[in-house]
Amino acid sequence: MCAVAPCGAGKTIMTAWMARGTALSGRRAIFMVHRQELIEQTSSTFTAMGIRHGLIAAGAAKEYDLPVQIASVQTLIHRLPQVEPPDLLICDECHHIVANTYRKIIDQFASSYVLGVTATPERIGGQGLGEIFESLVLGPTAADLIAAGNLTPYDYYAPPSKFDPAAAHVRFGEYVKNDLIHQMDDADVIGDIVKNYQNLAGDRRAICYCINRAHSEHVAASFRAAGIPAAHVDGETHRAVRARTIEEFRAGKLRILCNAELFGEGFDVPAMEAVILARPTASLTLYIQQSMRPLRPDPNNPAKRAVIIDHVGNVFRHGMPDEEREWSLETKKRKPRAMAIKICPACYTAVSSTARVCPCGHIFAAAPEERTFTEKDGTLMKIEEIKRKKRQEVGSARSVADLTEIAIKRGYSLRWVSRMADLKRLRG
Repeated sequence: MCAVAPCGAGKTIMTAWMARGTALSGRRAIFMVHRQELIEQTSSTFTAMGIRHGLIAAGAAKEYDLPVQIASVQTLIHRLPQVEPPDLLICDECHHIVANTYRKIIDQFASSYVLGVTATPERIGGQGLGEIFESLVLGPTAADLIAAGNLTPYDYYAPPSKFDPAAAHVRFGEYVKNDLIHQMDDADVIGDIVKNYQNLAGDRRAICYCINRAHSEHVAASFRAAGIPAAHVDGETHRAVRARTIEEFRAGKLRILCNAELFGEGFDVPAMEAVILARPTASLTLYIQQSMRPLRPDPNNPAKRAVIIDHVGNVFRHGMPDEEREWSLETKKRKPRAMAIKICPACYTAVSSTARVCPCGHIFAAAPEERTFTEKDGTLMKIEEIKRKKRQEVGSARSVADLTEIAIKRGYSLRWVSRMADLKRLRG
């Protein structure tokens, strides 16, 4: 069974409770994760919930007699003969489950019930997970959780980008890295990343997703040159250095944590308020995992509002992070069309293409109405547009009553009246 819930919805808490219930009934449970940081993070969560557990991970003591185990996939695959099959096998970030390593584990534990949890139930290239799972259970949407206060509201910015998707090849469902580097890693782009962070995110703590190690190191160095504490880590960074760097970021000693191929899944830092997308991706899965990292609520900052800075136009390929999507275990025949987005030229906020007014107060230029022509005596007569007169009518309104009258005549909602009244007050 595959269970779906957005990033930050509490999947670890829910599945930890299931593992606890399994142990209380005299059965065994294994919770599988695929990164060292997630082993430590998950273990802390289980401990905070009072769930005694063993760790199947490099360097950890072997306590196989405990009914609940948290396992590194990489370690578990080498210790399969030593580990008693669990009654419940929980797979975190289960969009990886079709990989050979996971398949060998599932085959070894053929009698186990398997529960996979993920925010994005498809492979990086968009293929479904129906080869493994028999059923799909959908939890609340990200928009539902934001509305309920369980996820943080956010502002999405998409400053101008040099990235041209037409000039980048796609291989196995993702852009070829060399194509990305040629476009993204130059002084102008790096300078824009630092400048836009300063303008749009202030001093918020942020993770910056980069293309590869060289790009990430370059970005981190550019932030430091601007006097902003920043560091780089990747999968090849020494384990102790990586752990120390992450702890400094959690403690607020580092403001920017640049990385390549890390922290896209399950990384939990509630105090993080921003994310910088400097890595174009053709994968919806990777986009959602990265863009939603700062949406976890912070108990120490109830007024938190996250900032997403998209330097590479991922939003135009995939839509907003909390856009409602149709998930399926089957491979999609064609990619669903994302909600149309436009960018405010005044503040770079991403909004729906149908929005008339940006939250910053900028009024979008009205799209020209479709022009119609009539034929008369062999000549084409153009019917003049009426939008200019409509704008003049709103501009001449002197009271809420005037705006209400216009709204009733045009069939607009009262929300339009309130928005226009606020704009008129803002503009004096």
